[in-house]
Amino acid sequence: MRRILVPTDFSEEARNAYEVAISIARRTGAAIKLLHVVETPYYSSNFSATGDVMLGSDNMEQVFMLRLLESTKSQMNELLRSLPHDGVEVVQEVDVDRPISKIRRTIKEDNVDLVVMGSKGSSGLDEFLIGSNTEKVVRTAECPVLTVKHRIPNFNVREIVLASDFKREIGHAMSHFKNFQELFGARLHLVYINTPGAFESSSNLRQKLQYTAEKYSLQNYSINIYNDVMEEDGILHFANDIQADLIMMATHGRTGLAHLLSGSIAEDLVNHTRIPVLTVHLK
Repeated sequence: MRRILVPTDFSEEARNAYEVAISIARRTGAAIKLLHVVETPYYSSNFSATGDVMLGSDNMEQVFMLRLLESTKSQMNELLRSLPHDGVEVVQEVDVDRPISKIRRTIKEDNVDLVVMGSKGSSGLDEFLIGSNTEKVVRTAECPVLTVKHRIPNFNVREIVLASDFKREIGHAMSHFKNFQELFGARLHLVYINTPGAFESSSNLRQKLQYTAEKYSLQNYSINIYNDVMEEDGILHFANDIQADLIMMATHGRTGLAHLLSGSIAEDLVNHTRIPVLTVHLK
């Protein structure tokens, strides 16, 4: 792991994500980029993040944007000073753009290995109508995304839940999951949530999970069949039962109507659990 991206809106959750990223960077030697995106209406395209003004821009808009950028850069410097990161390379970037577009472009252009983002979570009508920037990144990012809600000083992982239906081709995701497990020397708990609507016999499921473990040469793992009414509830209950430090899942990355119709357990978990979630998009 060489490059970690931490998008920040200067919230408490984003600061928590930055602190976790520093812990991971100390283990891996990775460099961190702190990124804040100033989102502006379409008419502000005449202004750049460096403070340069294009022809035709409005004077009041210039003044507003200059003050906004000055305030943003001050907040960025304050965030840098707020947490010790000695021995870890941290660079900062402030840009004027649409947050999701800028994050996706940065991942590609900087060859980012991991995105660490804070998540406030959402529920009910707010979740249905607007979702969250974190959820959108989880759905579309081309690299693993670690979501963090609460402060975790000296982030360490001992117990990991890997939840899946073990039906899709998860080889691409599995390599990332194994790397994260090995990084912390953690125990990996493979779990299949058996629900009334998609019930399978325990013997068949254990064979399926054992096959997966052998196919990907997993080490230090356990195989678990957990019964619950819904998959998401089962994952959360199992994770709480074993006092998991991390949940890992693959996401299909569907968008639009397909996402609303099929849902995504990984993205729902990002919204609803207090436990950090590592997601990998299935290509």
